[in-house]
Amino acid sequence: MRACLALMCVLSLAAAAVAAEPYPYAPSVIPGERWKDLQLKVVKPKGEHDLIKALAQAKREGKYTFIQVGRQNCTNTMQLWHMLADGSVKLPANFVYADISRDDDVMRRAFEERFTMDEFAGWLPFVVIVGPDGVQLASCSGRHTAQEYTALIEKAVADYEAYVKENPEAAPAKPFAESAVPTPEGCEQVPVKKLPGEHDLAKAMEQAKAQGKFLFIQYGRTNCTNCQKVWNLLGSGAVKLPQNFLYADVSCDDEATRMVFEETISVTDDGYLYPYVAILGPDGYQLSFRSGLGSAEEYRAMIEQAQKDYATPQP
Repeated sequence: MRACLALMCVLSLAAAAVAAEPYPYAPSVIPGERWKDLQLKVVKPKGEHDLIKALAQAKREGKYTFIQVGRQNCTNTMQLWHMLADGSVKLPANFVYADISRDDDVMRRAFEERFTMDEFAGWLPFVVIVGPDGVQLASCSGRHTAQEYTALIEKAVADYEAYVKENPEAAPAKPFAESAVPTPEGCEQVPVKKLPGEHDLAKAMEQAKAQGKFLFIQYGRTNCTNCQKVWNLLGSGAVKLPQNFLYADVSCDDEATRMVFEETISVTDDGYLYPYVAILGPDGYQLSFRSGLGSAEEYRAMIEQAQKDYATPQP
C-alpha cells in the first residue's frame, strides 16, 4: 500500500513538472532521412516557442521581435540556430526571440494570420522582424549568411527609428510602472477612471515646450488611494484641463521618471503624501506644486493661478 502511495506521489510530481514546462517546440512531421548526411548537432538559443506570448511580451516591453519559423530536421533552420547561439548573429538587447515550429498547427496559423513573406518563401526557415508596435518590418526565407541576417536586423531597426522620428505618435507608449511598495494594510482602493496621459515625463516636457503648452504633472503610484482619486477627478471631468495643457501621468516607481522629476521639480510644501501635482509653464519653468489629495476646486484654482502667474510680466 505504501509503495502504491509513493508511486502515486512520484507520478503526481512528474505530471506537475511537465505541466510547468514552457510551450514545447513541435517535432517534425516530415521524416528527416533525406537530409541525414547534412544534419548537424544542434545548439539552440533560448527562445519563446509560443508566438502569441512572444509578441505580447515584446509589445509590453517596447521591444522588437525576431521570429524564426522552421522545423527540427531542417538543416537551414539548424544553421540559423547555431548562428544565434554562438553569437554570429547577435540579437540586440531590445529584441525578443520567437523560435516557432512550422509543424505546430496553432503556431503556423498564428504566423500566417499576421505576417507575409517579402520574397518567394520556398525554403525554411522563415524569418520575420516585427517592430515594438507589432508591425512587420522585414522578412526573408531559406538559408542566409550571418552577415545577411545582421544586415536585415540593422535595416529593420533603422527603418523603424526613421519612421518613429517622422511620426512621433507611432512610438509605443511607455507603461505606467506598477507600485514597487505593497498596498498598505487597510488602505482604501477605489475603481479608477483615468484621463489619457503621457507616462514618460521627459517626453511630456519636450512635447509641452515644443507645442507652447502648460504641463500638468501627476506623480504617484498605482496603489495610492489619493492618486486614484485625483485620476478620477481628471477622468470624470470634475477637473478639466484647458486645451493649452498637456497631462503627464507619471509613476514614482519608474526609476528614470523619478530621476527626471527630482531634477526638475521643486517640492514647495511638506511633500509627504502622493500624488505630487506640479504645473509647468510653456517655457518649462515650474509655476505651482502641491502634495496629497486636493479637492476639485483646489486643483481648478491651481490651474487658473498658474495661467495668471505665467501671464504676469516679470518685474
